[in-house]
Amino acid sequence: MEYRILGPLEARRGGTAIDIRGRRQLTVLAILLVDANRVVPTDHLVEAVWGRRPPTTSRSQIHICVSSLRRQLFAGDDPIDTRAPGYRLRVAEEELDLHVFQARVAAARTAVRDADPRRAVAELRAALSLWHGRALAGIGGDAVRALAARYDEQRLAVHEECLELELEHGPANAHDLAGELLALVAAHPRRERLLALLMTALYRAGRQAEALDEYHKARLRFVGELGIEPGSGLDALYQRILTHDPALAGPAAPPPEPVRAARTADRAPRRLPADVADFTGRRDSLTGLLTALERTGGTAVPTAVVSGRGGVGKTTLAVHAAHLLAPRFPDGQLFARLCGPDGAENPHDVLGRFLRAYGLGERDIPDGAEERAETYRDLMADRRALVILDDALTESQVFPLLPGTSRCRVIITSRRPLPGLPAAVRLRLAPFTERSALELGGRIAGHARIDADRAAAVALNETCGYLPLALRLAAARLAAHPHWTVADLVARLGAGSAWLAEMQAQTGVEQAYAGLSDDAGRLFRLLPLVEAADFPAWVGAPLLDVDVCRAEALFDELADADLLVARPAPGGTRYWVPGWILGYARRLQAPEHDQARRKSHERLLGALLYLSEMAHRRRGGHDLRLAGNGASRWELPGPQADLITADPAGWYGRERPWVLRAVRQATAAGFAEHAWGLAMCTVTFAGLPAPAGRYPGDES
Repeated sequence: MEYRILGPLEARRGGTAIDIRGRRQLTVLAILLVDANRVVPTDHLVEAVWGRRPPTTSRSQIHICVSSLRRQLFAGDDPIDTRAPGYRLRVAEEELDLHVFQARVAAARTAVRDADPRRAVAELRAALSLWHGRALAGIGGDAVRALAARYDEQRLAVHEECLELELEHGPANAHDLAGELLALVAAHPRRERLLALLMTALYRAGRQAEALDEYHKARLRFVGELGIEPGSGLDALYQRILTHDPALAGPAAPPPEPVRAARTADRAPRRLPADVADFTGRRDSLTGLLTALERTGGTAVPTAVVSGRGGVGKTTLAVHAAHLLAPRFPDGQLFARLCGPDGAENPHDVLGRFLRAYGLGERDIPDGAEERAETYRDLMADRRALVILDDALTESQVFPLLPGTSRCRVIITSRRPLPGLPAAVRLRLAPFTERSALELGGRIAGHARIDADRAAAVALNETCGYLPLALRLAAARLAAHPHWTVADLVARLGAGSAWLAEMQAQTGVEQAYAGLSDDAGRLFRLLPLVEAADFPAWVGAPLLDVDVCRAEALFDELADADLLVARPAPGGTRYWVPGWILGYARRLQAPEHDQARRKSHERLLGALLYLSEMAHRRRGGHDLRLAGNGASRWELPGPQADLITADPAGWYGRERPWVLRAVRQATAAGFAEHAWGLAMCTVTFAGLPAPAGRYPGDES
């Protein structure tokens, strides 16, 4: 289990967020986590939930809350112990982000005592990266908010400590620190320590007038709002800046660069794309990326490879991490997109851009690719620079662009895992969780609109396949049309909205489809015939009139191309196609293939009818010889059909929504006998409970 309280409360199992139901349950869990591994008295929990006027049944209700948490969170081993006078939640140190934060801060202070300020800064930055909002955000109650305020104050103090170390010892650039401090002072205008750090950073960045102006603005604020003058420390710093005190100059500059044959630019390049203001989720991935790239030692250039399907957020994560890392790399940040609209970028051309970014003239840049790579490595040898290589296609594209020194860091994104590249860390990004998807939609379109129709918001997430890029485009569309509801947008997507083409182009669906084999491409075009939330592998057999093994291989090809998602399930692997990808498959359907598509549809309905009848008979149903007697059947091989329907109730429980939709679908398509046969088979299973989960069109 993993628990997060440095932001909205979250519990995760196996990397997946658990939806914790109940306001009281959240409050109880918050208090147990704050006092993890210690017994929390029941009276303390009562006060946290109800304040000083609890109901007479409060103690029994706390017991119910704890029981509910046990059911929702823990399968098997239960870490909540009942110990007089209350409860104790057992948590390993690495399971709770608060404990990790405190351990990182302790390690930083040890590094300070060991006279290793740079290691201290790396530890503090890693600690701060664990935060994703105000502590325990969204949970009310005086007791919880008091605890949250304490941790928020700790975070701010650690941030001040980190910035002070960076100002005194480097390696951060004073300009970059000034920008970070301006934002902090705007959020906390009465913290004199932050004001002092901001004035110092501005002065060291050569912005003396701005440093003095910050003091004057603060003094007016203090006098006007509080009726007091700034503290003596701020006054003294003002006088030192006014008189150019040499002690304010900061750490000694690094040794000058060795003389080079070619001229270099006076200013290090800053080529990173803009960061997104609404960066959401990915906390584990971000922490892993920052931690791996902050490690020192060794001679190899530390490299991170971030892979995943198009639109999953690889570039957004890499750019966000790069902006957080940028102050540690004062000698420049380079960015290159290795796959553009016209195909793969040539490393020869990218090297030319990198060399020009450092001030080399055209005469100083060699013509040959190998000579350019050598010049690039020589140029980077004594620099601390960060290189982002986005959307790489192959390892051979990347190798010439790697610096030759461990002082630099490289982040590579790719739709492929690039196993041939040596990497300090590899991250494979999955689509968003439900929680992150809803959070992103709320940040862009407004939380009120998303919360007003949560069911439609979940349907929108599913239609977008939980892909961050698709979700961002959809939410931006919603924000641009304030008169739309979320349900309106879902309906437009289902009807094939014109802007789906933009989504498909940006997520690489067209390129993925172009790379399919002929049979896999045909199977993909036929998937809109399967009106099911998800489906098993045998579905491909009747669609293409092939055996099930061949169908499984083709589905694997589609999954490898990120055109559908394979999900483990109790009855075997099931496949799910996001709605916007299905929209692309519909666009590919040509009228001249209507007859062949109708034949595929008839075979699919025939296979579903054949299995329904088998399940019906195994369930002890009556003779159905007259029902759907004129319908064609597509018979799966006996052993496979037996295996599929071995548990007839379980099979029908999984396929019930699809069977019900297939009845309507068959009727609309003119397959009346198939519709009649399928409808009659459902009678045997009428008493079964409806399956859990979301199945579009289940109107039974």
